[in-house]
Amino acid sequence: MLLAGPAEAATGATGGICNGVTNQLAHRGSVQPNLVKAAARQNAEQIATLQAERAGLVRTQEALTAQITAAEEEIARLDAEHATLVGEIDTVTMSLTKLEADRATLTSAITAAETELSALEVQKAALVDEIAPLESRLSAAQGQLVDLRAEKREVVTSLEAKEVDLAAARSRLSSATATATAAQLAVDAQVAAIDTATEELDVLVAGGRETQALVDAAEERLADARAALPGLEDAARSADADVAAATAAVTEAEEGVRLAQQEVATLTQQITTIEAALPALETEIAALEADISTKNAEIEAKEAEIAAATATPVADVAALEAQLDALEAERKALANKSGPRAKELQDLIVAKRAEIMAAQQQIDNKTALITALNGDLTKLQGQLATLNSQLSAKQQESSNLQQQLPGLQTSLAGANAQLVSATETLADARTEQKAAESTLAEAEAAVAAAKVEIASLEASLPDLTSDRDAAEAAIAAKKSELAIMEDSLSGLRATLSDATAAVVTEAAEVSRLEGEVATLSASLDKLNSSITAAENTILSLQNQLTPLQSSLNTLNKQISDKEAALASAKAELSSIDAQIVVQSSALRTLESAKKVNRDAVAAQKAVVTGLQTQYAAVLDKITTIDGTIALGGCLV
Repeated sequence: MLLAGPAEAATGATGGICNGVTNQLAHRGSVQPNLVKAAARQNAEQIATLQAERAGLVRTQEALTAQITAAEEEIARLDAEHATLVGEIDTVTMSLTKLEADRATLTSAITAAETELSALEVQKAALVDEIAPLESRLSAAQGQLVDLRAEKREVVTSLEAKEVDLAAARSRLSSATATATAAQLAVDAQVAAIDTATEELDVLVAGGRETQALVDAAEERLADARAALPGLEDAARSADADVAAATAAVTEAEEGVRLAQQEVATLTQQITTIEAALPALETEIAALEADISTKNAEIEAKEAEIAAATATPVADVAALEAQLDALEAERKALANKSGPRAKELQDLIVAKRAEIMAAQQQIDNKTALITALNGDLTKLQGQLATLNSQLSAKQQESSNLQQQLPGLQTSLAGANAQLVSATETLADARTEQKAAESTLAEAEAAVAAAKVEIASLEASLPDLTSDRDAAEAAIAAKKSELAIMEDSLSGLRATLSDATAAVVTEAAEVSRLEGEVATLSASLDKLNSSITAAENTILSLQNQLTPLQSSLNTLNKQISDKEAALASAKAELSSIDAQIVVQSSALRTLESAKKVNRDAVAAQKAVVTGLQTQYAAVLDKITTIDGTIALGGCLV
């Protein structure tokens, strides 16, 4: 009321309806100002009272919501316990059936294993008798092979010694040949060196004249380069300042482009994410609706199975037991219990007992089937509730994404416009930067070229001077070297004669040793042939013996495996008998707990129904109060 504007009485036709502050003029035409203020105050008091009443109802609504949530969680927990119990009962039942089948299978396997073990022992004895003579022949052949290999080692030792001697002789021959060749080459090289030294002396004399001309030209170019350097350095400093200014402008423009691109990328990613998520959500919603339809069909089918199982007729056990009692009474009444009638009655009693057992089994099977079907129905109903909850969540998520999309698209259009403007600014700045950099590069290149030329000329001048002095010294040295070469030529020719005589002596020794090596090689070839024959004999015996020994090993392993399997099967049979007793006890315990769980679920569902009724009544009252407050405290 403090934020509302002043009440005004408007002229017009009389409407006769309350809307906020009472429009007195609509009822009586003109009105005093104090009456208008009194009506506004009365409406404010009515609104405050309604708001207080609404706050109390909201607290009641929240309390009922908490109670309903707690009750539904308890129902879910009880349903989960019931489903767990049903699963455990089914598991124990299947385990008992499997244990009975395993016991029968193990009994048959133990008998078959004992028979097979006896047959394997007979096969083992036959193989041992066949292997013994082959092992004796193999031992004799291996002894002969040892003797041949010892003789071969002696020949190989002699051959290796001769080959060492031959290698040494060949090495000496090679060394003598190399020495003679080197002496010949030295003589030839000395003659060639004298000719070359004479030619080099002529070249050095001509080079000294050219070096003096180069020194004079380099001193003149160095003076010109030093005079031009200061002007080139001033131009480079001016171009460097221009590049710094252009680079700063480019950096600022690039930052603007980066920020614009970042905003465009962010908005595009958000829009893409929403657009990509919407089809997936629609697909998930359709899939959940299809799953709900399928789950409803499965629930109807399960209810039909329960009805069919309940309607299946079974034999009357009580009537059959009454018939059995009558037959046993008649048999007891017979004076001669060994006559034809007594035997006939005994057969009827046995048949009747079989009928009673079959009828009882049918009743037990029917009860177990109905129990299992009820468990499946409860599980399907829980799954249906979960699917409905998931469908509501997905529909709400899809609605939220669709509401976000228009705003993001508008923001993206603005960000794209900013990006275009920033990109144009960056392109202009980069053009200016490239021009400044080009000017700077040209100036720096000119300075660098001048400095390089000066440095090159300064560096080359001492070298050219040194080259001139070196050329004069080289001419004198070459003349002295030529005289020494001519003096050493006679000594090299004497060395060549001695090396040629040594080559002839070592060649004769190599020929003698090669003949002895050939003789030993022939003996070694003959021994290798004998060893190969002995090895072939051993290999043949081993080829005969190996499969027999392999068969014997296989039989031994089969006998060991069969004995171990037989012992394991007997132990497993005892273990299965103990498991059958334990599983039967567990099944009886689980069936007792199942009934208690089902009664607790029914009681909790009744509590939830009552709380939901109260919750609906509170919502209706809150809706009525909200409508009255919206009308300014007046009733419609």
